[in-house]
Amino acid sequence: MEKVNLKYDRGDTHISCDYGFIKEMTYMGFLYPLKKKNYKMFSVILFTEISVAILIMFFILPPIAGIFATIGMIILTNFLFAANYNMIIIEDLLKKGFVPCDYNSSNLLIKKGIYFKLQ
Repeated sequence: MEKVNLKYDRGDTHISCDYGFIKEMTYMGFLYPLKKKNYKMFSVILFTEISVAILIMFFILPPIAGIFATIGMIILTNFLFAANYNMIIIEDLLKKGFVPCDYNSSNLLIKKGIYFKLQ
C-alpha cells in the first residue's frame, strides 16, 4: 500500500497516511476505526450500518429475506467505507492545516481529485 506523507503547516509534525483500499475493513467494519482510535469515523460507520439494518428490516416483510438483505447491505457498506476511509482521513487532515511533504504525495492526491493549499 502506498503512503502519503503530510506535515503540519505551522510546525514540524509529520504524519504518514496509507493510501488506497483497506482489506481489513471489509470484514472488521466499524471496529477498524475503533482499532485506530478514530472515534468520529467509528460512530459514523456504526450509525450507518445500524440505520441500514433498521430500514431493511422494517421494509422487507419476510424475516429470512430481511436478514439476508441486511447482511448483504452491511457487507456492501463495509466495502464502500474500505474504499474511501483513507481519503476521508486525508481530507480531514488537509482541512486541519496539513500539507503534502513531497512531490509523490501531492501527485497522488491530485490524481485522486483532492486539492490542497500550496506551501
